[in-house]
Amino acid sequence: MISNLIIRKQALFICFCILFAAFSFLLIPSSNVKAGYQGPENIDTMWDGWTNITEKGIQDPLIRWHYYWKDGLRIDSPEKNFTLRTNLSIMVDGGDIGADDELQRAFPDLEGPNVEFRQLRVSFFGTLYDWAEFKLSIDFANVRDIKDEWIRFTKIPYIGHFTVGHMKEPFSLEDWTSGKSRTFMERALPTQAFAPGRNFGIRRHTTALDQRMTWALGAFLNTGSFSDMGDSKEQIDEANGWDLTARVTGLPWYEENGKKLIHLGLSYSHQFRGKEDVGEQFRARPESWLTDDRLVDTGEFFTDSADLIDVEFAIVNGPLSFQGEYFHVLEDSDAMGNPSFWGFYLFGSYFITGEHRNYGRKSGTFFRLEPKHDFRPFKGGWGCWELTSRFSYIDLNSEAIRGGKEFNFTAGLNWYLTKKTRFMFNYIRAKVKDREIHPAVEDGSADIFQARFQIEF
Repeated sequence: MISNLIIRKQALFICFCILFAAFSFLLIPSSNVKAGYQGPENIDTMWDGWTNITEKGIQDPLIRWHYYWKDGLRIDSPEKNFTLRTNLSIMVDGGDIGADDELQRAFPDLEGPNVEFRQLRVSFFGTLYDWAEFKLSIDFANVRDIKDEWIRFTKIPYIGHFTVGHMKEPFSLEDWTSGKSRTFMERALPTQAFAPGRNFGIRRHTTALDQRMTWALGAFLNTGSFSDMGDSKEQIDEANGWDLTARVTGLPWYEENGKKLIHLGLSYSHQFRGKEDVGEQFRARPESWLTDDRLVDTGEFFTDSADLIDVEFAIVNGPLSFQGEYFHVLEDSDAMGNPSFWGFYLFGSYFITGEHRNYGRKSGTFFRLEPKHDFRPFKGGWGCWELTSRFSYIDLNSEAIRGGKEFNFTAGLNWYLTKKTRFMFNYIRAKVKDREIHPAVEDGSADIFQARFQIEF
């Protein structure tokens, strides 16, 4: 008991050190004070001046290419026939997991403190003339995991936007929302388990009804994430079937440029399987990447096909918002009795400082929030503060498969210092029941305290 208390105190101390170091980093400009410093307002003046210089950038005198910094490092050709933007995204997580005796017996490595890079991602986004866009995104926090590798043709007659490459399948509001813009540190249990995520394929996406509706349709090989560009062909050759996935969203209510809205959406994916040497598997971490343990897990089983259905909604009314999704999976697996699995989540968010969630009408998702006032205490700006809570549930028990049930409650606090910098604090109470697949868990629970510092250059 005493040793566990000491470990948890150490974990909290580590989290504090991470947050303090990150906070100090944000104040680096204030250390560049010359002898003529006369007050805090000079720091802001110097910082604004430096920002203006970097945004203006420089021009190559020979080929007249423009190099500058604006939401990342940018390069433009003279006529802007070619543009390139480079970004670096960093997420550092720290925290502590405590488990009761039953979960500790089942997962001996679950308990304890941990600190890790959740994301260390370099992204390149560019355009070619006015007919093509491309993106390459590599996450070095996860053994060089290639997230995006695609090219999009924007002016194909009668088709419009058409994307080819490695990308997300159009499924689930939470999964399609960028990780840098999500309300919680990690996706909810059913989103982790059921959303197809990224695969290699083709996708068509467009809007209708004056951007009050979006629809997307794609066909994808079930390759999973690429660990290396050189392995791409091999993974494509060994793909476990393919998916036909579609998503449609609508805005029955949209006012004040998104300050008030109702979002409704429906996703569907038919997954063609049947490869004998590769099986299907659904599992989820306890909404924390501090552990590799999956508290619910179907194990690997063989199936001919699967149908995934997702119903989504969101309501925004100024600083108050709610969002939820319901997932259902139907398996065509005679050997396992044709099981079905399901889950849902519901969360609420409230901005103490009066902001509201930003909605992208072209994508049918929420995107990065921009505080009314950035963190500039010398000018009375303290950033944006958001209170959050979420309940999520997943049931992986059906017919011959007994992967367990999990209920999670999360309470969170987000502090946005700027639109690209934030601290996140999540407390998660996870409860697992009726898992019979090894390791078996009859009724266990865990408490997770975790924090994140996130910044993008």
